[in-house]
Amino acid sequence: MRMMIFAVVLLFAAAAKATTGDYYALVDSAEFYIGAHEWEKAERFIQSALRNEPDNQNTSLLLSNLATVQRYQGKYQEALKNYNVALFMTPNAVTLLKNRASLYLDMDSIDCAYADYGRVLEIDEYDIEALYNRGMLSLDKKLMEESKADFQKIKDISPNSYFAYNGFAIWYKANGNYAKAIENYGVIIKERPSINALANRAECFLELKQLNNAEADIRNALTSDPRNGYLYLLRAKLNKLRFETDAAQRDVKLAQEYGVDDSLVEAFLQ
Repeated sequence: MRMMIFAVVLLFAAAAKATTGDYYALVDSAEFYIGAHEWEKAERFIQSALRNEPDNQNTSLLLSNLATVQRYQGKYQEALKNYNVALFMTPNAVTLLKNRASLYLDMDSIDCAYADYGRVLEIDEYDIEALYNRGMLSLDKKLMEESKADFQKIKDISPNSYFAYNGFAIWYKANGNYAKAIENYGVIIKERPSINALANRAECFLELKQLNNAEADIRNALTSDPRNGYLYLLRAKLNKLRFETDAAQRDVKLAQEYGVDDSLVEAFLQ
């Protein structure tokens, strides 16, 4: 009888070990496919791992990963459901809150994303990413002073932060202070040059009728991205301000050829 009981215990232990092994094998496979950006396969392996051990201590993390790969596939409602369940289990998980906020942005749920970033900042008031994203959303919501306060908080935390300079550049541009926007974009372009920063600074130069400076930024940006329709639209405005009608019309056609909507062309060139 003692031998039989011992055998049964061994069988149960072996079964438990096999189950655990299966679980980690499934998780490893999911991680592999996440790294390969094969979202559908990653989703299947995560779901299998969750079915294998639904009460595992890593369930909240797995649900978060499941939601993220679903978001990448455009399965927004399924992703939201899994983020919600994961946050119910770990309500103070900052990464989870940020991930759900990103999903809300994909779903154009600005107020919900704003609330999630606010919740992150209740947990950690020094989270620069959350400050920046809430500041940008405040701009979108026309909450100018709230936006400025978030960007200022970033600058207080990290005076040389890219996020502070970029936030203030966009804030000043939105408020018509093009000289201050240019100043901030100048720092960004010196430290971290990008087509977006060059295009935005060029637009500010155009507003101030500093045409040669605008031309230089547009030219530099086009060197890196010659198929960027918005850059041709900027150059069309530059040529219009110089009364070079034929050149402006050629750039408008290029802008449209590279995907700029006709309504944007009309509004921009007024």
